[in-house]
Amino acid sequence: MTNLLELDNVNAFYGSAHILHDLSLNVRAGEQVALIGRNGVGKTTVVNTILGLAQMKGGHIRMGGKEITQPRPYVAAQHGMAVVPQGRRIVANLTVEENLLLGAATGRKGPWNVSEIYKLFPILQERAHTPGTALSGGQQQMLAVGRALMANPDLILLDEPTEGLAPVIVDQLAGTFQRVADQGTSVLLIEQNLSLVVRVAHRYLAMAKGNVVAQGPVLNSPEGLKDIEQHILV
Repeated sequence: MTNLLELDNVNAFYGSAHILHDLSLNVRAGEQVALIGRNGVGKTTVVNTILGLAQMKGGHIRMGGKEITQPRPYVAAQHGMAVVPQGRRIVANLTVEENLLLGAATGRKGPWNVSEIYKLFPILQERAHTPGTALSGGQQQMLAVGRALMANPDLILLDEPTEGLAPVIVDQLAGTFQRVADQGTSVLLIEQNLSLVVRVAHRYLAMAKGNVVAQGPVLNSPEGLKDIEQHILV
């Protein structure tokens, strides 16, 4: 099965701070993977390294089997990756619909367009001409997800997508992520919400001190949940 994303012995830094230590992971086509771990272990730095926002010093990143020597956000997008970033990063001076259209800038073809996003999140259509930052937290997260889907990615990276959201919104997003996965899009889910991990992911990678220290299948059983939970308790 093709690796859409592969990190091989990657070391990453913010300035002189060494965050990722010989980290290796991969996500295959059609696969849903959860990257879990306590706060501060480097999960978001994995995304930032893929995007070139953290400095890689040693190791390899491959996207679709191609070596990426200078990671950048546009490089990831060109290789079929879209990110729902932690904190959502809605563009303040754009409307909901204008924010969505930003996601289509790569010109990739696929099933997702503005009409389909509105079917997925009807509230966004109701507020299409509202400034994106005027939405509630849950609605902004829907907008961030919709914007990423507009790129018609092969792989979507979700960085703490349920942080600070009400359980009813978390449940709605879980259904959305399941639908995205069912349509064949691979998922890398960075999350500490155990119920979401179980609903979305088939495999987990547990991080500690900037490296992957455990991995295995996501099993919805008392033993399986206990195994995952030990890595995400903060």
